[in-house]
Amino acid sequence: MSKLQRFNSFVGGLLTVFFGYALYMAPFMGVDMISVVMTAALLLLGIRSLYFYFSMARHMVGGKNSLIYGIILIDLGVCAYMMQSFSPVYIMIYLLVIHSFYGATDIMVALRARRLKSRSWRIKLLTGLGNLTLGVLAIVFGFTGDDIFNVIYIYALGVVYTGIMRMANAFRRTAVPYIQ
Repeated sequence: MSKLQRFNSFVGGLLTVFFGYALYMAPFMGVDMISVVMTAALLLLGIRSLYFYFSMARHMVGGKNSLIYGIILIDLGVCAYMMQSFSPVYIMIYLLVIHSFYGATDIMVALRARRLKSRSWRIKLLTGLGNLTLGVLAIVFGFTGDDIFNVIYIYALGVVYTGIMRMANAFRRTAVPYIQ
């Protein structure tokens, strides 16, 4: 990871922590803030993935994964945008399912990295377990509780956790492969 990538990762983690703190301090605006930020993030990530596909990945082995990933992210972003007129409970459940899916994906990546004898599998597993646990807890509280603020507090905690783990990844040493 270059110094610029480390800086971008740290600043992105810091912004994520501030967003989680803002959600925690203003839960009455939480659903609207979450839906706008998640819609924008999903759409931007999808557009970035499609740009990568059309500029470089179409010439690479496995480049179609970038195309499929971009289409799915844009689809999820449009779906999140369309759900803004729904009840806040449905919006929160949709976003928390995405959060749980992200955690499950991190766990699968960590287990694969462990099989490949990589050193970085522990922090990825910790991130995935934390995200999955917070997502499942929020979904359970969303279905059993009448107060949407509890779900927003749990989601804010998950966002802060994700930001802290992203900042920690910025300081982690990465291996540089040398070809001789």
